[in-house]
Amino acid sequence: MPAQPAAQRPDYDTAPEKLIDLTQDEIFSIPLGQQQQIQLAGIRRRFGELMERIPMLTRLAQEQGVGEVRRIEDLAPLLVPHSAMKSYPLSFLENSRFDRLTQWLDGFTTHDLSHVDASGCDSIDDWLMLIDRETPVRPMHSTGTSGKLSFLPRSTVEMPAMVAGYYRQFDPFRDEPSLLGAPVASAPIIYLQYRTGGMAQHRHIEWLQKDVFGGDANMIVTLYPGRFSADAASIGGRLRVAEARGELGRIKISPKLIERRDAFIKEQEQSGRHLEAFFASIARFKGRTVSVMGHTPMLFNLAVEAEKRGIDNLFASNSFVAAGGGTKGHKLPDDWMPRVQRALGGARLVEGYGMTEVVAVTRTCSAGHYHLPAWHVPFLLDPGSGEPKPRSGTQTGRYGTFDLCAQTYWGGFLTGDEVTLNFGDREPCSCGRIGPFVHRGIRRFTEKEGGDDKITCAGAPEAHDKAIEFILQSIG
Repeated sequence: MPAQPAAQRPDYDTAPEKLIDLTQDEIFSIPLGQQQQIQLAGIRRRFGELMERIPMLTRLAQEQGVGEVRRIEDLAPLLVPHSAMKSYPLSFLENSRFDRLTQWLDGFTTHDLSHVDASGCDSIDDWLMLIDRETPVRPMHSTGTSGKLSFLPRSTVEMPAMVAGYYRQFDPFRDEPSLLGAPVASAPIIYLQYRTGGMAQHRHIEWLQKDVFGGDANMIVTLYPGRFSADAASIGGRLRVAEARGELGRIKISPKLIERRDAFIKEQEQSGRHLEAFFASIARFKGRTVSVMGHTPMLFNLAVEAEKRGIDNLFASNSFVAAGGGTKGHKLPDDWMPRVQRALGGARLVEGYGMTEVVAVTRTCSAGHYHLPAWHVPFLLDPGSGEPKPRSGTQTGRYGTFDLCAQTYWGGFLTGDEVTLNFGDREPCSCGRIGPFVHRGIRRFTEKEGGDDKITCAGAPEAHDKAIEFILQSIG
């Protein structure tokens, strides 16, 4: 959404979620010391608001002995491992105990889910749609590649910030050109995924259609018209992990979930028909400035299908093409990038760094760095001891973050990423932006450690386990 006029801007100490409404010129021009003051005030406000309202946070703060936040560093023991968002017993899915899954999720949000009767649900998709219908919570699930889906209880309160983040990535900084060569509301979105679903991207699409395009569904074209199945993602991940461990014969999946998986596979078998409809739909945007959203393998597959049809230069060269997310295990040819650019019309591919736990992605600057706006508070922990690294200079370690846009769930998370982070106090980036930035070369600890993602948290690691146990015990 467009930035607010200066006279209408709020006090960011009391409304830190509004920082995302600032343009890049504005937010990256705030002096570093002032950024840190705003962040500390925002963190203290969030801690005060949420400590007694989110059961998991209440217990974690008690276990860690954190009663108040005086410095930004004090928050490090309260960074929740990303694995906590899949800490529910797998038996909840295996036995269709979605009533208990609802109780588990209730421990991570300020919204009251106690009135939701999920006892009649027999699939994850049904459960997600029930939560959507009866509460303001919009659970966002992961891809489930580890064999288990994570669920983040973002709600309708935070969704406008996701829309604002979409606008912010196109703001020019100083004399840099915008990443999108047309007004945001006039640039159609080409999304190389399913139309609806429970992943962050699907939730995003729903709100972009509503808030950016005034509800006009024709301004967003998706590769597939239906819903991405959380059940299929869950089962697929579990089967892959079980097969790798030689445990396929022991995996338990309910008949209803197998039925849902088979229906999803059957839908995917119609991909040829969907492709034809997709190319017919985007033909009306030939030569226009658009925004293309998709992981790198999806972009390459689109290029291959365009080549088969003798199609190139689909869109204007000043279009925005979001690339990233890794290759997802796919082996791409050396010439994949020029082929994608040829198919799309010459627009350059823009890398980004983001995660489900943070409402918006940060894009690379002219120097190739990922700059973190003031509403995104970074932490770096020693991967062995879990102790916070100095908030100065350039450091490498496990990345943690606190999202000041989170208002109904705890925004502090410890990721599985190893990053090199410059805190911006000694060696500012050559692009001129003020504040911390992440270098390229991000990798998962699962890759570095041969598949073992051991998370060591600041303070006593068992405190995080006890907080999760408290949630599970309260379910009964």
